[in-house]
Amino acid sequence: ATQTIPRSIVSYPEMKTPTRDLVLSHLRQEKVQLWLPPYHQREGDVDGTKSDALRNLAQLLAEQLSSSSKAPLKVDDVYSILSQLQSHALQKLKKYCVDIKILATQQHFANLSSDDDVFASWGDTVATIKNGNTKKSLIVLRVENISSTLTVDKLSSELCCALNATTARVIFKGKHISSSSSGGEGNNLRKIVSSNDGKDEQKKNELLCIVSGHGYVPPAPAAASSVEGSATDTTARTDKEIIDSIRSSASRIAYNQSGFEITDQNGNLVPMSQTDSISLLTALGLHRIGRSKMEKCRESNNDEGDKRNSLASALVFLLEADAEWQCSSTLDIWKTKVDNYGLLQLDIAWNYLLLGSLENLTDATRRLEIAETVLRKQVHSNFVTLALVNAESNNPIPPLCTIFVRLFLLQGVANKMRNCNDTAAERLTWARVLCQQLRASCPPDRVEILCGAYCVEPSTAISALRKFNGDPDAAGNFIASLRDDEARSAKRRKRQHKLGKCANNSDFVNLDLVQTLSDLLGFGGVNNNTNDGQDDQTTSNLICSGVLRLTNNDIEKSLALYNEIGAQGVLQRAAQLDKDTGIRRASIRDKFEVSDVDVASLVSMGVEEERGRNALRATGNVDSALLWLLKDDDNKTRANGSSEVERSSSGESKADSEGSSANGADETNDCCAEDAYDFLERELGHALSNDSKETLEKEWLGVDLKEEWEMIEEYK
Repeated sequence: ATQTIPRSIVSYPEMKTPTRDLVLSHLRQEKVQLWLPPYHQREGDVDGTKSDALRNLAQLLAEQLSSSSKAPLKVDDVYSILSQLQSHALQKLKKYCVDIKILATQQHFANLSSDDDVFASWGDTVATIKNGNTKKSLIVLRVENISSTLTVDKLSSELCCALNATTARVIFKGKHISSSSSGGEGNNLRKIVSSNDGKDEQKKNELLCIVSGHGYVPPAPAAASSVEGSATDTTARTDKEIIDSIRSSASRIAYNQSGFEITDQNGNLVPMSQTDSISLLTALGLHRIGRSKMEKCRESNNDEGDKRNSLASALVFLLEADAEWQCSSTLDIWKTKVDNYGLLQLDIAWNYLLLGSLENLTDATRRLEIAETVLRKQVHSNFVTLALVNAESNNPIPPLCTIFVRLFLLQGVANKMRNCNDTAAERLTWARVLCQQLRASCPPDRVEILCGAYCVEPSTAISALRKFNGDPDAAGNFIASLRDDEARSAKRRKRQHKLGKCANNSDFVNLDLVQTLSDLLGFGGVNNNTNDGQDDQTTSNLICSGVLRLTNNDIEKSLALYNEIGAQGVLQRAAQLDKDTGIRRASIRDKFEVSDVDVASLVSMGVEEERGRNALRATGNVDSALLWLLKDDDNKTRANGSSEVERSSSGESKADSEGSSANGADETNDCCAEDAYDFLERELGHALSNDSKETLEKEWLGVDLKEEWEMIEEYK
C-alpha cells in the first residue's frame, strides 16, 4: 500500500536551482517516492542507505531531462539532488513513523497469520523489527508514514481480529487513548503520534498495545454501536463508563457538600475549593479502582489471559488518575506534600513490571524518582540507612519499609534494563534485605492467632507484627490502642462537623482553640470529646465555638468581639451564620465509625460484609444495624411490589408536582449527594471513609511480599 505524501511536506527552500526544479517537477509528475523502496532501504536509521536504484534513477533522469535543460545534466549532479530530496523527505516523515509494541500472550501470537500484509494498511510499510519470545510475549512493528485513515478503533479491531482477542488497549507517551476519550479528529493515530511538545524530538514514537481476552467478535454495525458499543472494545468502554461515573459522582459530592473531607496529620480538616476537590477526589477514586483491580489479580487463580486483562484494565485507571493530577495547579503543589501521587507513580511502574513490559515505560526512572522523593519526605533522612542496618542485624524495622521494598525492586529492574548494573545491583540488594526481614517477622501462625483474637484482617495483623518484630502480645496491644486513637479522632471530626463552618465558609472550628479561649474568658474546662459519645452542649462551649466561627479562628478578634457584643450577641450571630452558610444535613454528616468486631458479628449472622459495613456506618451498633437491614429489605420488597402503581401514578397533574415544597427539593439533592458518596465508597473500596489507616495497612504495610520476593529472586 502506498500513500502520496502531501506536497507541503516536500518543500525545499534551501535548493533553489533550475536543475532541482526540473528534477522535482519530473518526480511529482511520475509520482516517484524516494522515501520508499527500492530507492530507500530501511535498516533502522531514518536516513537509510542509498541503493543502486537511486543512482540508476539519477542516470535515467540525466538522460531524459538534458533535452529540457540549457546544458547536458551530469549524473553526479542529479544524484546529489536526489539524495538531498530523499534525505529531506525522510526527515519530514520521521514524525509520521511509529514503533507499535504489541504485548500479548503466546496463545495470541499463535493465531497470527504468516501473511505479511495483515497490517499493511497501517502505513506505507509495516515491518517486524522484534519478535517475541516465551518470556516477553512482545512483537514490535515499525510503521513508516502511518496512514491518515488509521484510527484507534481500526488499529484495536484489526489487532483483535489477527490475534483472536477481545480487547486491545492503546497507550501513547504514558497515556491511555481510546475512541471514546479521543473522538473525532483526536481519534486519528497519524495526528496523535505526530504531536510533539518539542522536548523529545530525538526519541522514537512508540505505541504500546496491550492485548487481552480470547475470542474475537466483529464490531457491531454503526447503527447499533451507539447503543451496544464495539465488541472489540467492550472492556475499554466499560472502563470508560466507570471513569465517567467516578467523575460525575465526584462533582455531585463536591457541589452538594457531602461527607468528603481532607485532614492534615493532626486530624484537622483542610479546606479546598470545589474544583480542586473534584480533581483530587476523581484522582483518588481512579487510583483506588486501579489498585483494587491489581489486588484482585494478585489474589485470583485465574489463567494468564484473565490476569493480563485485569492488569491492562488497572493500567487504564492508573494512567487516568495520573492525568487527573495534572488538572489543577493546586494539586501540582500537593504532589510534593502528600504521598498519594508518589504511590500512584509506584503503582504504574509496578503494573508495567507485572505485565512484563517495564522497558516500555519510557519514563519509568522519572516516575520512580518522583515516588522516592515523595516517600523520603514522609520519613527521617536516615530512615532507609537505619532500616538496612537493623534488617542486616535481625532487628525490627518499621512496616513502612514495605513500600520501599517495592520501590527499590522497581528501581533495580529499571536500571538493569538501562544497563546501569552497579545501581541495579545496589537497589535489588536493598530490596532483598528489607523484604527478607519483613517476611520473617510475621510467620503465618502468629498472623492467624491475631486475626482470631482481635477480629482483624490479616493485613492489620501483619503490619502490627512487623512493627514489634513478631511479638504477638505487643502487636495485640498495639492493635487495641489504635482503635482507641481512631475513635477519638473520629469524635473530633464529628464534633467539628456539628459545630459548622466558620464565617469564611471554608475553615472548621479549631477545637484546640476552644479550650484556650474558654480559659481566657474564665469559663473553665470545655469538653469536646466526652466518653459517652455525647457532645458538650453547655452555653460556655457554644459561646467559645461560636465566636471562633465568627472570627475564623482568630483568638484576638474573638476576645474583642466577645467584649463588644457579649454572650447573647455571639449566640445570635452564630445562629444567623448557620442560616447563611447552611449546616449539612445529619443524614449525610453523621456517619459512624465501623468496628471490625461489629462487622464480624454481623457476618457470623449471615449478613454480607458490604451490607453489614453500610448498616454499621449508618447506625453505629450491631442491634441498630440489624433493624436497619430488616427495614432495608422490607423497603426493597415494597418497592418491587409497587412498581406498577408507581408507573400508573406518573400521570399525576402538573399542579401537584409544582406544589412540592422547597424542603422536598432539598431532600432530593441530599439523597443525590448521599447516593454519589455511597457509590464512591462501594467502587473505591471505602477509600473515602474515615478509616484510612486500615486501608493503608491493607494495601501497603500489611502485604505478604510474596510476589515481591519472587521478583527479587528473578532479577537479582
